[in-house]
Order: sequence, then C-alpha cells, then structure tokens
Amino acid sequence: MKKLTFTLLCLVICMCTVVAQNVKVTGTVTAADDGLPIIGASVLVKGTMIGTVTDAEGRFSLDVPPEGKILQISYVGMNTQEVAVKPVIKVLLQSDTQNLEEVVVTAMGITRSEKTLGYSATTVKADEIISSRTTNVADALSGKVAGLSVSSTSSDPGSVSNIVIRGFSSINGSNQPLYVVDGVPLQNNMVSGDGKNVATGGISSVASEDIASMTVLKGAAATALYGSRAANGVIVITTKSGKKGDGRNFSISYSGNVQARMVSFLPEMQNSFGQGWNGAQTYIENGSWGPRLDGSMQVYGPIWNNQQLIHEYSAKENNVKDFFDPGWSQNHTISLSGVSSDTKMDYYLSYSFTKDDGIMPKDYDTYERNTVAFRGGYEATDWLKVSSSLNFARSQTDAVGSFQGTSVIDGVFELPRDISIVDMKDTSSPFNTPEAYFTPYGITNPYWSLENNYNHTASKQIYGKVQVDVTPIKELKLSYRMGFDYTDYDRKVGAPQIKLDDALIDEDYGYAPSNMNQSGHVYTRYGRHYELNHDFLANYSKRFLDNKLDVSVNAGVNMNERGYTRTTGQTDDLSFYSGFWDLSNGSTKTTLSESQNKRRLVGLFGDVTLGWDDMIYLNLTARNDWSSTLPIDNNSFFYPGATLSWIFTRLIPENEILTFGKARLAYGKTGNDADPYQTGLTYIQGTANGYYGLDISKFPMNGVNAFIASNTKGSNTLRPEMTSEFEVGMNLQFFNGRFGIDAAYYNRKTKDQIFTLPTDPSTGFSYMVTNFGEVSNKGIELVINTTPIQIKDFRWDLSFNFSKNNNKVLSLPESLEGGKVSIYDFSAGNDAIYMYAEEGKPMGQFYTYLPKKTADGKPIVDSNGYPILGTTVEDTGKNMNHDWTGGINTAFTYKDFTLSAALDIRSGGYMFSRTKNLMQFTGNGVVTTYNDRRPFIIPNSVVDNGDGNYTENTTPIYLGNGSYQTYFNDYGYGDGGEAYLLDRSFVKLRNISLTWNVPRQWVRKMSLSNLAITAFCNNVFTWTASDNRYVDPESTTVSQSSYGDLATQFGELYTNPSCRIFGCNLSVKF
Repeated sequence: MKKLTFTLLCLVICMCTVVAQNVKVTGTVTAADDGLPIIGASVLVKGTMIGTVTDAEGRFSLDVPPEGKILQISYVGMNTQEVAVKPVIKVLLQSDTQNLEEVVVTAMGITRSEKTLGYSATTVKADEIISSRTTNVADALSGKVAGLSVSSTSSDPGSVSNIVIRGFSSINGSNQPLYVVDGVPLQNNMVSGDGKNVATGGISSVASEDIASMTVLKGAAATALYGSRAANGVIVITTKSGKKGDGRNFSISYSGNVQARMVSFLPEMQNSFGQGWNGAQTYIENGSWGPRLDGSMQVYGPIWNNQQLIHEYSAKENNVKDFFDPGWSQNHTISLSGVSSDTKMDYYLSYSFTKDDGIMPKDYDTYERNTVAFRGGYEATDWLKVSSSLNFARSQTDAVGSFQGTSVIDGVFELPRDISIVDMKDTSSPFNTPEAYFTPYGITNPYWSLENNYNHTASKQIYGKVQVDVTPIKELKLSYRMGFDYTDYDRKVGAPQIKLDDALIDEDYGYAPSNMNQSGHVYTRYGRHYELNHDFLANYSKRFLDNKLDVSVNAGVNMNERGYTRTTGQTDDLSFYSGFWDLSNGSTKTTLSESQNKRRLVGLFGDVTLGWDDMIYLNLTARNDWSSTLPIDNNSFFYPGATLSWIFTRLIPENEILTFGKARLAYGKTGNDADPYQTGLTYIQGTANGYYGLDISKFPMNGVNAFIASNTKGSNTLRPEMTSEFEVGMNLQFFNGRFGIDAAYYNRKTKDQIFTLPTDPSTGFSYMVTNFGEVSNKGIELVINTTPIQIKDFRWDLSFNFSKNNNKVLSLPESLEGGKVSIYDFSAGNDAIYMYAEEGKPMGQFYTYLPKKTADGKPIVDSNGYPILGTTVEDTGKNMNHDWTGGINTAFTYKDFTLSAALDIRSGGYMFSRTKNLMQFTGNGVVTTYNDRRPFIIPNSVVDNGDGNYTENTTPIYLGNGSYQTYFNDYGYGDGGEAYLLDRSFVKLRNISLTWNVPRQWVRKMSLSNLAITAFCNNVFTWTASDNRYVDPESTTVSQSSYGDLATQFGELYTNPSCRIFGCNLSVKF
C-alpha cells in the first residue's frame, strides 16, 4: 500500500511540474491598416514546430513549452512579426507593400522582381479593374496607365474598345497590343458594318471578376520574347486561381450589380427657329431653316387621305433626349475557389452572366454574355506539377446602325426643332411610316427604323491551356504549355424594302423623291478564327559567390499557328416583308464569297539575367522567328534586347527619406511579319459581264467559273517590319513608399512598313506590295504615387500619370504623289475631309478645301458673298494625335468606407464630326443662329478685282435666298470642311464609387467571410473643348479600312450619344 501511494504521489507531482512549465498564451492578430481581424494568420513558437492559426475573429490560443521564448506571427502580404511570450498578446501586422509590388509577370509568363526590371511595366490590380464595373475589361485601363490610350467606338452595349501604347507606329497594319491571358495569346476580334464595330471573342470574353491583375509591357525590350506580334506592346492578364477560404479549404464568392444607363452627351441645339427652308415654313422639310418659332398652330407633313398633321409651332427642347429610354444592365459572377486537404491541388470555377440593354427604345440594342471559367493545378510530386484552364464564352449582340438612310440616329438628329418625336411612337399610323412621313428626303421615322432594320451578331469562344512543369533539380524548371483559342461568329444585317407609289408621292409631296425608295437587302457573315500555340521553356536560376551573383537563364521554343475562314452572302431586292431576314428572300441572285487565311510562326528565344549584390541587374534577350507569310529568303528575322538596372540606394545608408532608388536603361528590337499571301500572285473570280449584250461571254459560263490574276502584285523580296526602341527611366521611393516617382523617356522607330501602293499599269498590275517608310514615336512618361495621409482610421491614396508622345512620319517612297498616303476620307463636296500619313508630319494629318485669304488673312469671297474655296485639298495643320494625356486616381478610406474616383485627361488632337456637319445642314445646331439669322456680311471679307487688288465686300449673306444655309453647310460658315474638325481634348470623370466593407463582427453573425456594398457612377462628367458642342470626343464609328486601324481615329459618322451609368454592387464571400 505504501508503494502504491508513493507511486501515485510521484505521478501527480510530475504532472503538476509539466503543467507548471507550459505557458498558455492567448491573443488577437489584426491588420494595422484597418484594424480588422486577420483570419488564418500563422502563430508559431520560434525554433519549433508548435503552432496554430487564428480563427474567424483573429483570435488564437497556444500552449508554449518552457523553452519557447519568442512567437512568430505571419500572414501572406504582411510583414512577419516576432513577440515575446506572455499570457496575453495583441499583434498588429503591417502590410508588406514592397513585397506585394515587387513581383511582375513579364514576357512568356516569367515572373520577376520589380527591382530587377530595366524597362517600364505597369501592373493594375484586381480591385482597380473591378472598381470601374465595365463590361469590356479594356475600358478599365482608361486613365490608369501612362502612355496607354483607350478609345471606345461608342457607349453601345457590346461595342469595341481600341488600345494604343506609346502612339501609332504602323500606317496600314494593326497598332493594337497583343493580349495574353495566363500565357495564351488571344485574338481581339471584331466584326464591322453598318457603322457598328461588335466585339467577337478576345478580351471581350474575359469577365473582370476573374482577373487577378493586368500588366502592361510597353517597350520593345519588354516584349521581344513574345515575337512578331508584340511590336505594339503586350497586355498580360493573370486570372484568379484556387485559394483557401477562412478556416477551410474552399470559399464561395458572389459579386453582382445592377446599372442604369442615361444619355449624358447630346449636341447643343437651337430653340429659336423651326421647320422650313430659306426662312419660310415648308411643311415637308427635314430642317429648321424656317421662321422664328411663335407658338401658332401649324400643319406639317403631307396630306394623306385628306388628313394632315397639326401641331404648335414652338420649340420642343427635349425632342432628341425624349427619344432615348433609360438602359438597364445586370452583371453576376459566382465562383468556387479552393485547395485539397493536402494543398497539392488547387481549383477555381466561375460563372458570369451579363445582360446590357442600351438607351434605344425597347430591346433593339442589347448585349448578353455567358462565361464559364475553370482553372486547376495538381502537384503530383515535388518535381512535377500539372495545371490547366478552360474558358467558354457565348455572346449575342443586337446593334443599332448609325449610317445614313434608315439610320435611327440620323432620323433623330434631322428632326426639326418644333416637331415632337414621341408623337411618332405609333408606327401603325401611316403618318409614322415612309408612306406619309413628314419629310421625303431620305430619312425615316426612328421608331419605324428600329422595328424594320436588323443587326444581330452571335459568337462563341473557347480558349485555355494545358501546362506541365518539371523541376528535376531545385535550380532547373522545364515547362511545356499548349494554348488554344477558337472563336466563331454569325452576323446578319437586314435593311427593309421601301417601295412607294410614284403617283401617290406626286400627289402628296408635289414630286417623286428619287432617294425615298430602297430595295432592301440581307447581308450575312459567318467566321471562324482559331489559334494554336506551343511553348517549351527551360529556366535555370541560382546564386553564386556567397549569394552575390544572381543568375537566371531562360530558353525556349514557340510554335504558333492561326487562321480564319469567312463566308459572306448578300441578296438585294427583297421579295417579302422586312421581318424575313433570309438570303432566299431576295429577288436578285445571291452573292456569295469565301476567304481563308492560315499562317505559321516558329521562334527560338533566350533570356539571361545577371544580378550583382542585389544592386545591378543586366538582362539580355534574343529571339529569332521564321514566318510562313514572308518569302523563303527573308522569312527569318532576329531581334535582340538588353536592359540594365542599378539600385543606387544600396550605396546609400538607410534613411527615412529616400528609401529606394533605381535607374534603368533598355534597348530592344521587335519584328512584324506580313499578312498571308502577299509574296506572289493570287487569283480571283473572273467578273466579265458579257460583250455587246451577249450572255455567252459572261462568267460563270455554262456553270463554269473563270479565275484571273489579281491586280495586286506580290513581292518575293518582302522584308519584315522592324521596330527598335531605346528607353531610359528612374524609379524613386520616399518615406517608406509613401511617395514614389517613376519617370521614363523612350524613342521608338518603325521601318520597312509593309504596304500596298499604286504602280505603273504597264506592269500589268494596278498595285504592288512593298516595304517602305519609317515612323518615329518619342515621348516621356511620369507616374507619381503617394499616400498623403495615413492615420489609424483614415488613409488617402493619390496617383498621377502623365505622358506626352511626339509622332512623326520620317520617310515615305519618293514615288508617292505629294509624299503622302491616304488613310481615310469622307467625300461630300466642299465638306470633304481627307486623312493622310505625310512625310515630315504626324500621322493622321487632315486635309480639306480651305477658303482663300489675302496675305493679311482677310477672307476672299465671290460675287454672291460666299467664301472662295481652293480647288485642291490643303493641309489644315491639324492631326488626330493628342498633345498629351494624363490621369488622376484617388481613394479615401475611413474605417470601413472607401471613396474612390478616377479622372482621365487628354489634350489636343482633332477628329471629324459628321454630327456637327448634320447640325449645320439641318439648321438645328446652335451656331446656325449667328446674328439671329439676319443678313450679314462676312467680317473683313474682300472681293478679288483680278488685278492683284481687293475691294471691300458689300454682298450680304441672308436667309431669304438660301445663301444663309448654304454658307453654314456647304462652306462651313467660312472655314470649309475644316469647320467639322473638332478638338478631341477632354477631361472626364471616369468613375466614382463608395464602398462599405461591412464590419467583420457583423459579417460573422451572418455566417459570411466578407460582405461589401458599392454604389458607383461611370462616365460621370465630360468637359470638352469650347468648339465641341456635339459629341463625346472619345467616340468613333469608323471601322478599320484597308489601311488598318489607324482609320478608327478619323472621327464619327452619326455616333450614338454617350451615357452616364449609375449602379450598385454587392460582393459576398462565404
């Protein structure tokens, strides 16, 4: 019994000793920035494997053995903190800003520390992309990246946005950057026609909620590894991947918003004069050149079945605005993200739905998109990892055309100021149909046009990748990536048949307008685009010489094949009513055509980075491509690159003022091959139509086609287009990142542009393909990031960006007439506007017929008092390029609330405005009330006596004889076609948003991880130059011409008005 008692006593003493030696530590871990608890932070006893993680409230409890003296607390994106062991601990973790920003995804998906880069690269994070709440992710970059310009074709649902980085380099080719999503290059496709550019695939299929970051690589040194498609820069999109949830291996997230779209920019119109011409009221006119509005009751329009419309002859001030309805849109994304219990497998699955209804009445302008995205990875062993992604998007777009005729916007803008547009909604009334519409001059009731025209595009896209990474030894990584992108689209456009009885027209209008009837047509286009991309990549990284020398070597092979097939059909003279949009509905023969395109590219590339003592980094790159689109003797082209960065603050003692400083230098080359089938003869279908009225000589003949050589001669000596670029820059960080400056200067030259030029007909050809010309872009970029205020509950972040680019055509072939190349033109008599690339001047130079003036600047007029315009087009001295661009982005955070705003600024440059031209023609524009429409003599005008002398002009311009409207329309109120060139400058408050992150303690009670509510407004305000009272200067309806996307900068042809968008977003994480 004594032995048993003694044994039990010893056991109790030992247990008490163990308990006494362990220390129970409890505590909380919160973020220093916002005071919120950090979930899943690691709490580890230093030097042991004993640890735990914080719970949903940021709390932890841990038994610490007697040898444990220090706790290490860590969390991703936070600075690790060490604290002494004591019973109760409160830890504030600081954000590790430098580490978060130092990793950049560069060419070929290679991640590099930001400090090692010798070139400019800008990364836009997920929260900045999502905050704009835009359907097209390209629009999210507006005003956020120095040197990058975004131009939207319109604010219509499903419209296309174009991005240009550091100016235009190619005269007739593409100036768009290459888009790469998770290592897969995407073709940013669109289809054009009827004044609409509709997105089909490319980045328009990427949901903004799926994006983790977008990195903009600007210079040739940064993009050379991507090969010939990267001459205009690269936008690298990294999407979200699988992550742990709060306290579990998965999380579910939802984000959704509802938006209301309102018209925000309309032409400024006069409200003093109404329907008529030459100052008299004419009841069938589509212009407002009539008498002064007096409120009397007046008839208008034709007599139909002994009936005629009557209305009050007074201003309908909102007769344009009243046509448009509020548009509504909704966007929803739900995602599942997680990892396996052993963390070897990660996955991300999302579904997004977007439906956007524009401002046109009813549902005639809509965009709908469904997107499914999957990404996953599996670490099979320590040396083998497999990852893949698969994305599918389906979209449908109903667009409203904007060209003349049955154009809706044309019909709205040509409405006299005294006629109410809402009276035309009832399209069953004959007065609201072409039969008895108020005017016969080639326009129709906009409501009728909406119902009787058709413009529909449906597209499907699937893209993704499979990647295998093998790490045989720690320093060596071998990767293979196969990426693919397939898109198909089906577009159908229909215009109605309008056939009126000439006798009936004579009776109603007094004559038969020749432009009233139209035969109607159906146009279809079906296309398939595909791309297959293979990358083999080897990476070796190791540090030598006591970790002083850092060596990283990349080498690889790239193989790319891409192409398309397009089939088009058109039929005219519709047999039945307009709603039957089918090629079989035409009474004339259907015209069919098909085109195919296929190309291959093989590239070898290498990249070496040498770093010394974490201070100096030298990077050398080289790539050689072999292209199937170039002649065999010239199909190989090589382009090298080199960068040097020096972190000079490593030589300066640590201080609180200048905490980081880096100087950088870069030089690189990129090549660009030709489009397919430009190196030899191509054949086209014979088009002989018979001779002397005999059908026997027509093709097809007896069912047999004939093919003849094209009138364009290919070149078997064609060379690749080459771009070289030099860049120097500096990055400075002050006060531990509270104030930062990034500045750069670049000089880029592009030579041997591939172009099709007229040639001597004696050669047997009309055109020939050749290399010629050189274009330069020089500029500066400046980015300033600062946090002026950061206290416990309040933080203010502010960033500025500025860029100035000087574009110039350095040389063109001597054989070109006038030393210039036509890019686009709008021919309309005296109002004709031409845009050229001209040697010695910036690209996009505008020409027109200018008024003649004396040596001292006095306008010369003819015997009617009109300005005398030149007989040949002359340089206006105006071009499409902005003088400079900038952006301001700011965010105020107070406790759980964040208020953010973005300002986009662009100064200089010009664009053609058909809308302004139309306002002058119809007399609806506010400037047409000059001098209250009383007779006037053009100020300081003179008459040429024919002997070199001039006399003062005494002939007035007045309304009664029609000279007033002729002066304003045909002569551009004295400036000719130059009057319709608008200053493209603007200051635009892009968006403003207020977000409430619901406090964690409230969220936990709802069994949620996060909950945020955001109210936002996009396109809030736009301030334009004083001469632009007509259109949003960002809009354009000109599609790509045979001279590439440079033509998109020409201007607008009846663009639909831009919109202001209000919305509310809900984000939930489970």
